Amino acid sequence: MKKIFPFLVGIMLLSSLNSCDWVRSILGMPTSKELREKKEQLVKDSIENAAAEQEAARLEQLLLDSLAQVEAQRSAFKRYHVILGSFIMDNNARKMMQAIEKDGYNPYRIEFKNGYSVISAYQTNSLPDAYNRMYKMFSLDITPYDVWVYDTNQNLHF
Repeated sequence: MKKIFPFLVGIMLLSSLNSCDWVRSILGMPTSKELREKKEQLVKDSIENAAAEQEAARLEQLLLDSLAQVEAQRSAFKRYHVILGSFIMDNNARKMMQAIEKDGYNPYRIEFKNGYSVISAYQTNSLPDAYNRMYKMFSLDITPYDVWVYDTNQNLHF
């Protein structure tokens, strides 16, 4: 029993010295302060990574939504348009659209690459239907002399 008692006291002293920051610093081990700082840094990094992943997911969803909107607009876009005017000034294009709306048509504005905007009074996928509507529009008071049918698939003016 006398031999075991000093041995147990020695083990207790060694175990208490092991948790001391001074002993850890001498042995080259990280101290409790350094361990706490590393743990806090890991938490900060994981929060930043989660926030970055959420932002990336949000931006990707916005991109997918905008692509879906463009695709929906493209599928709703008709091939033939009866054009009642071509304008470089936005104000004049708006006036023409308002005048067409008063006559019961649903105008659509098409932007060209050269900066001009054309006002479509009627949209269809049938060429004969577009020509028939164009001839009916000549009876309107607002119809100019340069009414034409525009084919969006081939970028041609008829």
